[in-house]
Order: sequence, then C-alpha cells, then structure tokens
Amino acid sequence: MRHVSVLLTLLLLGPTSHAFAPVASFVSTRPQATTTRSHSPFRTSSVLYQSSSTEKDPQQQQQQVSIDDVTAELRETQSAFAARLAALESVADAEALRREYLGKKGPIGAAMSYMRLLTPAEKPQLGAVVNVVKQEMEDQLATLTEQLQTAALQAALENDRVDVTQPGIRRSPHIGRRHPIPMTMEKAVDVFTQLGYDTVTSVTDSPEIETDYYCFEALNCPKDHPARDMQDTFYLREDRELLLRTHTSAVQIRQLGKRKPPLRIVAPGRVFRKDDIDATHGLQFHQVEILALEPIGELTLGHLKGTVEHFLAQMLGPQIPVRFRGSYFPFTEPSMEVDVFFRGKWLEVLGCGMVDPNVLRMAGIDPDEYSGFAAGFGVERFAMVMHQIGDLREFTKNDMRFLQQFPHYYDDGMESFLSGIAPPPEEPELRGESVPSPFVSSLEELKAQAATATKDEDVKSEKKAKQKKTPPAAAANDAIDISKLDIRVGVITKAWEHEEADKLYCEEIDIGEPEGPRSIASGLRAHYALDDLEGQRVLVLANLKTRKMMGFPSHGMVLCACSEDGRVVQFVEPPADAKVGDRIVVAGYENGAPATENQVMKKKMLDQIFPDLTTNADGVACYKNLPLQVLEGASCLPTDVKSGTVG
Repeated sequence: MRHVSVLLTLLLLGPTSHAFAPVASFVSTRPQATTTRSHSPFRTSSVLYQSSSTEKDPQQQQQQVSIDDVTAELRETQSAFAARLAALESVADAEALRREYLGKKGPIGAAMSYMRLLTPAEKPQLGAVVNVVKQEMEDQLATLTEQLQTAALQAALENDRVDVTQPGIRRSPHIGRRHPIPMTMEKAVDVFTQLGYDTVTSVTDSPEIETDYYCFEALNCPKDHPARDMQDTFYLREDRELLLRTHTSAVQIRQLGKRKPPLRIVAPGRVFRKDDIDATHGLQFHQVEILALEPIGELTLGHLKGTVEHFLAQMLGPQIPVRFRGSYFPFTEPSMEVDVFFRGKWLEVLGCGMVDPNVLRMAGIDPDEYSGFAAGFGVERFAMVMHQIGDLREFTKNDMRFLQQFPHYYDDGMESFLSGIAPPPEEPELRGESVPSPFVSSLEELKAQAATATKDEDVKSEKKAKQKKTPPAAAANDAIDISKLDIRVGVITKAWEHEEADKLYCEEIDIGEPEGPRSIASGLRAHYALDDLEGQRVLVLANLKTRKMMGFPSHGMVLCACSEDGRVVQFVEPPADAKVGDRIVVAGYENGAPATENQVMKKKMLDQIFPDLTTNADGVACYKNLPLQVLEGASCLPTDVKSGTVG
C-alpha cells in the first residue's frame, strides 16, 4: 500500500520542474505532509527532498536515518530485552520472547531494513552493530533457556520421584516374593564380606560345567581315589572329563591359579549330585564355600573355629550352641564337621578344615610358605533351619502359598525370632503331611532344650568352666566405656555407588585430618538417595582399622540411629555449631583417652559399648541416657528415631 501511495502522489502532482530522488520502499508519502514516519520502532531524522538544482522544496521531504540513531535504538531495545528476560519463568515464555525480539518481524529485523537509507560507508557499520547486539541477545536467551529447562526437569523428577528400594505394594495375591534360597545365600555372603572376603560369582571364575581336574584331581582326589565313591556325579561326556560340578570347591582352585596369596574369598553357587529326591536330598542344591590363605603361622585351627562360630552366631543367633567333630575330607587336613543344637537336637550344618598341603602344591603354592583354612555348607540346610521348613522339596514346587510366607529381605522376621518374639501361628500343612517335630518358638525355649541335653555335654561344659581362670578386674582407667571411642564430626564430600554391592555406598568423608578425607563404605542405599549424601554432616567412629567391604577399603564407620524394627535408619547429625574434626564426648566420660585401632578390635570394645548407645524419647543419641555432645558444647541434633539404637 505504501508503494501505491507514492505512485498516486506522483500522478496527482503531474509533471514538475523537479526531479525527485528515489524514495525507500517502506516510506509512505502523503501529498500534504512534509514528514512521514516509518513502521519501524526506531526514530528517524527528516530532511527535505532535494531537486537536481540546489533549491529545497519545503513541502516534499525524504525520510533518512542516522547510524547513531539506529545504534542508540538498538541498545535501548537490548536493555528492554534484558529486563523482560529477567522476568521469565518458563521455557514457553522464553520462546515467545525470542519470536518477539529475534524473529523476522522483530526490532532486530526492522533495523536491518534501514540499510537502504544509509550510505555505502555506513552500511557495514550498521551490520556490525546489529550482529553484535543480536548475538548478545541470543546468548543471553540460550543461557536462560537452558537454566529453565534444567529447573523444569528437576521439578518433574522431584514430583515423579519413587523410592525403588521400598517394598512394593501388594495389590494382588498373585504378585510373587523373593525366594528363601537366594535370601539365605545373601545373608551368608554378607557375613563373610564384612570380614574382608572377596565374592567370586562370575561365569568365568565359577562355571557350573566343570572339568574333572578342577572338580576332583586338583582337590587331592585322583581318578582311583576311594573318596570319589562319596559323590555320584552327572558326567557330560563318556570320557568323564566334563561334568556338572558337585561342589563349589572348584572355584577355590581356579582362584589359586589366578591370584597369589594372601587371599580370602567366598564362593556361592549351584551344584549337582545324583541323589534320590526326598525331604532332605535333591538333584541340585546350593553351596557357599570360603578359603583363606596367609603366610604360614598366621592362620591356625583356632582362627578357623572363631570364624565358623562368628558365622553361625550371625546366621542363627548369638546363643546358638556349637560343637566341632573330627571328620575327613580329601582336600583338608585336619578336617571337622560342625553341628548346632537346634529344635532339641544336634544338626550337622557345615564341614571345614585346614587346607591340605597337596592341594597347595598342585596349585603352584609352596605349603612351607603359606597355609590357611576352608569351609563349606549347603544353603538349603540353613534356609530350612532359619525359616522352619521341614521338607526340601518345598523350595522347588513354586507353590504360591508357600513362597508368600517369606519376607522381602533376608533379615525380615529373623530379627524378631532372635530377639525372642514368638512367630505368627503356623499355617495348615500345605500337602496334608505331618510336621516332623515341633518348632522352637523363642530363644528361651531353645535355651531350655539346650540345658536338658545329654549329661556328657553338661559335664564337659562344667569342666571347661572350672578350668577357666577368672580374669583380674580391670583398673579404673582401663574401664571400657564411650571414652574409648574416637567419634569425630565429619562431612561427606563425595559419594558414589559400590560397583559390586547393591546395598553399599562409597563415601569420602572429611573429619579434619591433614591426610585428607577418609574412604568409608556404608549400607545406606535402602534409606538415602545418592544425591542427598554430598554435604551431609555426620559422626564418624574414627579409631577403627581399615577393612575391605566387597573390595572397597573402608576406614571408619558412620553412626546412624535405627528403629527397633530396622525399617528407619537416619544419620546422627552433630550440633549445628560443631566444626569438622571436633570430638564428640559424653558428660562424665570426656577425660578418657581414645583406644587404638588394635585395642578396639582385640578387646571387642564395640560389643561392650554399643548396647548402651541408644536414642531417647526425643530422638537424641545417648550413651547410658547421657546425650552425645561436643566437648563443653551442645548435644547432637535429634533424629526421627525415638527410643532406637545407635550404631
């Protein structure tokens, strides 16, 4: 329309003595107007149209722009853009602002249209100014858009956040549950990994199809050895060189060929034997075996017995009676069978012994330099004892009524049993078969049955008790109390998930030591998200020896409060004004010097101190009902765990 307006004006005026200069296409000229305004938001300067002569006609003016005016307007537009940018709240608002200012119809595009009104010398100047302003605006918008996108994503993730570590809601009776066999195996493996054993489960290191050499010959069982009659084997070839493994001891031989002592490994897995199927036997079952090798003299039969007793106490309760009997295995010498007194009788649960020197020689290890012990047990036997199952065949029937009796995790329900809480009433027998014998309902009943065992066992216990000398009373300054623990204020500076353990976090915690942060592993993945750990203030038990947690060297322990049922676990946080490295004490015990790492371990101080570490009714961590606090300072912050334990 502007072009039409200009042409109509020329026709109406008719021929004149003036020759008009060309007019910009976007300028609208009216017959009676001396000046016109462009549609652009920028200001423009007005000058008279000029004829071929030097005379000026005041009635006809041509629209022209100044480079300074355009530059000033661009900067004003950029300032307005920045103000609008600061008020944006969403990605959609940012896109709308981009179209308004940086689109084809925006002020930046309009500024470029002034090129036709500038001299050739000024055009590059305008182009440079426009490009700089446009690039700055685009960069600012891109940065803010990215921030808005990140904030929107974080908000969406927070709204949709689901704690996948929590048990699922059982909306249907047909939803399955975890099987008791892998739960029992996990519990057993966890006991040994806490003692520094490395787990071996890979297909290459623990194959179920094994060779005769690894399964028998390397374990001191040549082809003509009478011990082979003890096991009926599933052979896969006529030459009997390939078979389904009959035990996980073959894993130990493979590891001895790959690794050099000292070493400690735990090998869980499935094994196969040609047995008749009945209430206590099957064609396949599961084993867990351990192997520990150290320089000769560092591991003795006493260490083996201590390890086995600790394992059984963790699996079946601290008061479980245990006895060792001499036995024979071709790969250990001496060898022992281990029994526990359960449900009113002695049950054989595992075999163990010192590694036979011939086994070490065949693995290329000098028995004069290294020695150690090995132990192994059937997982099904432990599961039957722990969960009060009378028939091995129940594990493989896939009966939903049977499987739905068990918890999601291996320690659910077992804690209440070991604490003396009676189990729920027994369900009717699934197949109508009679239960072999009544189950033990509490620790008290188990103790009563143990007390009425054979007279020989009672006599032996009395003789042993008389032979033990009463240790001298500890001096006052040697009393084991909270002062022996070196508890420090720390902050988690870095955290990541353990690569080989689905329940562990690995953390670097600064406790003010000049050597830098400590590396500590904690089993908190079921209670804390990884993003919540960095920056978390914690209490660290510092005078503990470094031990490997699934291969990760952990030096110290983070103190947490735990509810009675074990479902709620929360950090014990130091006082708000406490500094990193400050020692946490208890009034009346603050003058004692912390014990060394060796003293804490050898004197089993944690077993004597931790029972008195609890949270009071307000959730404050206490020792013998006295709050933990900074020396001459405030108490630790209260937790959400009321009347719980601390450890």
